[in-house]
Amino acid sequence: MSVEMVSLGLACADVMVRPVDEWPERGKLTLVPDIEMHLGGLASVTAAVYRRLGGASALITKVGSDGFGRFITRELDRQGVDVSQVRVAEGEGSASTAVLIDSQGERTFLHNPGASASLCEDDVDVTAFSSARALHWGGPAVTPGLDGEPIGRIMEKARGMGLITSMDTCYDGAGKWYSRIEHALPHLTIAMSSFEEARMYMGKDTPEAIADALLAHGPEVAVVKLGPDGVLVKAAGECHRIPSHRVDVMDTTGAGDASCAGFLYAFLHGWGLERCARIANAVGALTVQVMGGSEGVTSFEQVERLADDTDSLRN
Repeated sequence: MSVEMVSLGLACADVMVRPVDEWPERGKLTLVPDIEMHLGGLASVTAAVYRRLGGASALITKVGSDGFGRFITRELDRQGVDVSQVRVAEGEGSASTAVLIDSQGERTFLHNPGASASLCEDDVDVTAFSSARALHWGGPAVTPGLDGEPIGRIMEKARGMGLITSMDTCYDGAGKWYSRIEHALPHLTIAMSSFEEARMYMGKDTPEAIADALLAHGPEVAVVKLGPDGVLVKAAGECHRIPSHRVDVMDTTGAGDASCAGFLYAFLHGWGLERCARIANAVGALTVQVMGGSEGVTSFEQVERLADDTDSLRN
């Protein structure tokens, strides 16, 4: 199978607990109805959902030689993602996250970076995928060995190969923010970020101002994910803001990562930016209705039906 989109960055195992509306009393036992393990991580969820949409995807990442690592690789393979460039760090643990989900679907994360912290430029061989059309990075702060100059060189090389390049940001618990992405921005085709993260990365307070700031640093397209308020997409002379769909929210984990896959799938098919935004928006709406970031999408036809259902959009 020829690979269209290569996703680079974080893959982790998400141990998800729901609902958690308050912390249990210290030292006590609290019963919960749902504890599940799902594929997580910005890069892996994007790769998996892209494959579910019908595209061919691969993942470049690093996992440990533990049970979490075996789960991640097995799950990616089960979903049809090319795992030939997934490195295994012997003797290390894999990235893993405890995800505490409240009754409204909001998440709180406890993250162990594991082997993803040592993912570096030497681990990245984009040329292994000669048929690829796009390289996607997800994301800064959770793959610190790629942040800064290394990801700049990787993206510059990818653009030189004729690839479409994109990035999706992650929350930066260390507070470095812009310095993690500044070297990548001049070499990106598409910059994607959630609104709350983008405020910190770009120092702006409105979606439009954030999009303008991203575009001023080099990308051709800026995508600002607005959660319950939908999505904003902007490029030179063009801006589209699509409201979210009215759906029952179970878990918002991975919805932004999944929507990146939807946008890239539509963009690589040559569709207009408004259509790309509607597809991304629909993917996100499907994802929040189930637990886990990659399970909500079953086919492109499912996504297209929701994207075309304008009656379900919030006013």
